[in-house]
Amino acid sequence: MPVTYLSQEWIDAYNAALAGDAVRGALTGKSATIQMAIFDSPQGEIRYWLRIADGGAEAGLGDLDGPDVTIRPSYETSAQVNSGELDGQKAFIRARSRSAARC
Repeated sequence: MPVTYLSQEWIDAYNAALAGDAVRGALTGKSATIQMAIFDSPQGEIRYWLRIADGGAEAGLGDLDGPDVTIRPSYETSAQVNSGELDGQKAFIRARSRSAARC
């Protein structure tokens, strides 16, 4: 049975993928807190966060206090990026996603 995009099941699967050795290796020495605010979803706005800390990452539904950046893609763009159909950097450059950074 497929997992519903942006559901708690999806977050659980996302966290399982983030726990993999390849991801942990790629994140060594990196840190960031990212708030995602997905608009135009069938359920209204959906918010989730990603916290990256030296060698690890975790995600959760809801809001993160004081994120480094907030990214606001449409549901369609977010789904395309997460499925690999659209590159996230290209979506941002084409203004298909908006962001605000904390300085």
